[in-house]
Amino acid sequence: MSIIYELLFLYIGPKIAILTSERLINHLLVVIIFSLAFIGVAEVMYWLYKKEYLRAKAKYLRELIDQKNDLSSLNEPFYACVYEKWNSGEMPLTEANTMCSLKFEHN
Repeated sequence: MSIIYELLFLYIGPKIAILTSERLINHLLVVIIFSLAFIGVAEVMYWLYKKEYLRAKAKYLRELIDQKNDLSSLNEPFYACVYEKWNSGEMPLTEANTMCSLKFEHN
Protein backbone atom coordinates (compact mmCIF):
# COMPACT_ATOMS: atom_id res chain seq x y z
CA MET A 1 0.00 0.00 0.00
CA SER A 2 2.71 2.49 0.88
CA ILE A 3 4.39 1.98 -2.53
CA ILE A 4 1.15 2.99 -4.27
CA TYR A 5 0.90 6.14 -2.13
CA GLU A 6 4.52 7.01 -2.86
CA LEU A 7 3.96 6.57 -6.60
CA LEU A 8 0.80 8.67 -6.44
CA PHE A 9 2.65 11.36 -4.50
CA LEU A 10 5.47 11.40 -7.05
CA TYR A 11 2.89 11.75 -9.81
CA ILE A 12 0.78 14.41 -8.04
CA GLY A 13 3.67 16.14 -6.21
CA PRO A 14 4.87 18.43 -9.03
CA LYS A 15 1.27 19.47 -9.79
CA ILE A 16 0.81 20.52 -6.17
CA ALA A 17 4.06 22.50 -6.31
CA ILE A 18 2.93 24.27 -9.49
CA LEU A 19 -0.43 25.11 -7.96
CA THR A 20 1.23 26.59 -4.89
CA SER A 21 3.58 28.72 -7.02
CA GLU A 22 0.56 29.98 -9.01
CA ARG A 23 -1.21 30.77 -5.75
CA LEU A 24 1.90 32.53 -4.53
CA ILE A 25 1.98 34.64 -7.69
CA ASN A 26 -1.74 35.40 -7.31
CA HIS A 27 -1.24 36.42 -3.68
CA LEU A 28 1.70 38.62 -4.61
CA LEU A 29 -0.35 40.29 -7.33
CA VAL A 30 -3.20 40.92 -4.90
CA VAL A 31 -0.81 42.37 -2.32
CA ILE A 32 0.90 44.60 -4.91
CA ILE A 33 -2.42 45.84 -6.34
CA PHE A 34 -3.80 46.51 -2.85
CA SER A 35 -0.60 48.36 -1.87
CA LEU A 36 -0.72 50.53 -5.00
CA ALA A 37 -4.40 51.30 -4.44
CA PHE A 38 -3.74 52.19 -0.80
CA ILE A 39 -0.82 54.45 -1.73
CA GLY A 40 -2.90 56.07 -4.47
CA VAL A 41 -5.78 56.83 -2.11
CA ALA A 42 -3.38 58.11 0.55
CA GLU A 43 -1.69 60.44 -1.95
CA VAL A 44 -5.00 61.84 -3.16
CA MET A 45 -6.18 62.42 0.42
CA TYR A 46 -2.86 64.07 1.35
CA TRP A 47 -2.91 66.50 -1.57
CA LEU A 48 -6.60 67.36 -1.08
CA TYR A 49 -6.09 68.15 2.60
CA LYS A 50 -2.91 70.05 1.87
CA LYS A 51 -4.80 72.12 -0.69
CA GLU A 52 -7.53 72.87 1.88
CA TYR A 53 -4.91 73.75 4.49
CA LEU A 54 -3.15 76.15 2.14
CA ARG A 55 -6.44 77.82 1.22
CA ALA A 56 -7.32 78.26 4.89
CA LYS A 57 -3.86 79.64 5.63
CA ALA A 58 -4.10 82.09 2.71
CA LYS A 59 -7.54 83.23 3.90
CA TYR A 60 -6.19 83.71 7.42
CA LEU A 61 -3.22 85.70 6.13
CA ARG A 62 -5.48 87.93 4.01
CA GLU A 63 -7.65 88.61 7.06
CA LEU A 64 -4.56 89.20 9.18
CA ILE A 65 -3.17 91.72 6.70
CA ASP A 66 -6.56 93.46 6.41
CA GLN A 67 -6.88 93.68 10.19
CA LYS A 68 -3.29 94.89 10.51
CA ASN A 69 -3.99 97.68 8.05
CA ASP A 70 -7.25 98.62 9.83
CA LEU A 71 -5.93 101.12 12.37
CA SER A 72 -9.37 101.67 13.91
CA SER A 73 -9.54 98.09 15.17
CA LEU A 74 -9.05 97.40 18.87
CA ASN A 75 -6.98 94.31 18.01
CA GLU A 76 -4.62 96.17 15.67
CA PRO A 77 -1.55 95.81 17.96
CA PHE A 78 -2.10 92.04 18.21
CA TYR A 79 -2.39 91.56 14.45
CA ALA A 80 0.56 93.88 13.85
CA CYS A 81 2.62 91.79 16.29
CA VAL A 82 1.67 88.52 14.56
CA TYR A 83 2.36 89.94 11.11
CA GLU A 84 5.73 91.41 12.08
CA LYS A 85 6.98 88.21 13.72
CA TRP A 86 5.80 86.09 10.79
CA ASN A 87 6.95 88.49 8.07
CA SER A 88 10.44 88.88 9.54
CA GLY A 89 10.91 85.10 9.42
CA GLU A 90 11.45 85.06 13.15
CA MET A 91 8.87 82.29 13.65
CA PRO A 92 6.13 80.38 11.79
CA LEU A 93 2.62 81.78 11.71
CA THR A 94 1.17 79.51 14.40
CA GLU A 95 4.01 80.25 16.81
CA ALA A 96 3.73 83.99 16.13
CA ASN A 97 -0.01 83.85 16.80
CA THR A 98 0.53 81.95 20.06
CA MET A 99 3.36 84.22 21.20
CA CYS A 100 1.44 87.43 20.53
CA SER A 101 -1.75 86.10 22.12
CA LEU A 102 0.21 85.26 25.27
CA LYS A 103 1.85 88.68 25.18
CA PHE A 104 -1.44 90.54 24.87
CA GLU A 105 -3.28 88.38 27.42
CA HIS A 106 -0.80 89.42 30.09
CA ASN A 107 -1.20 93.13 29.25
